[in-house]
Amino acid sequence: MKRFISFLTTIIILASCAHKQEAILSVQEDKKTDSLALHIALMPTLGCLPIYYAQRTGIADSLKLDICLLRYTAQMDIDTAIVRGHADIAYTDIIRAIRLSDSCFVTAFLSANEPLSLVAPKGKRISKMKQMNEKMVAICRFSATDYWCEKMLDSAKISQDSVYKPQINDVKLRCKMLCTGLLESAMLEEPYASRAKLEGNKRLQKTQESSPQFHIWVMADSLEKDKRKIIQVQKFYTAYKTAVENINKGLYADTLRTILADEYEIPESVIDSLNITPMKVPFLPKKNDVEEALNWLSDRGFLPKNFVPDTFINTTISKE
Repeated sequence: MKRFISFLTTIIILASCAHKQEAILSVQEDKKTDSLALHIALMPTLGCLPIYYAQRTGIADSLKLDICLLRYTAQMDIDTAIVRGHADIAYTDIIRAIRLSDSCFVTAFLSANEPLSLVAPKGKRISKMKQMNEKMVAICRFSATDYWCEKMLDSAKISQDSVYKPQINDVKLRCKMLCTGLLESAMLEEPYASRAKLEGNKRLQKTQESSPQFHIWVMADSLEKDKRKIIQVQKFYTAYKTAVENINKGLYADTLRTILADEYEIPESVIDSLNITPMKVPFLPKKNDVEEALNWLSDRGFLPKNFVPDTFINTTISKE
């Protein structure tokens, strides 16, 4: 077991270095773009799908929304992008956004539908949550995956101390390692959890729509001083809403398949079997969800001093 953990740690370190380099290259390339464009830091998960879709189907162009996509595969890199001023808006979750407040101030203006699942690989003798005792589950630390991993283990009365939780931030890598049997289990976002299940792996538990919705889109506070960028953010909201409506109607299905193949690297053999609809129409982050995230961080002694709950949710973007 010790040899395996050492091997796994080496893989994670190498993967982390590789993706940090990808992030640097992405930002350097972005500097060549028009400074008036809205720079969007996003990753290949369900909550970001409407933006990939809006760009490729012409929704963004029809709204005269000038966007530059900064593509990442880990929330940590996305957070770094907005902290360093490379991104105007970014996809993250409430827990990570709160922790950003010690480095920069962001406001949340849109919540996203992002179910999370705890998945075990085929071939491993894990088919129920109660079998997770003394197992490992890959997560992204201090994020929604970390929160929900704890909640799911608690629901099965599994001690947190009995489970090893390696941090694998890259969503694609986490899925690949799970599907190839290198992990005993992993917290997976969509569409990767559904892909894993379609390939014979076992979904042990999934978050429900009635559960706290932590995934959000945030904007840098500095944008409030730039009226042209604020207008672009308002157009972003409209583009997102229109994209969700069109996806739910089944419009441009071929383009959607192409996005899943190109951006998400989902095998064509499983794309048609993925059930990604209906998606939720845009909605404001809920105060109760922010309070839940605050309480979770506070219990662990990681509540930033600079966070101001009353100004965290931006209610103006969706009203314009």
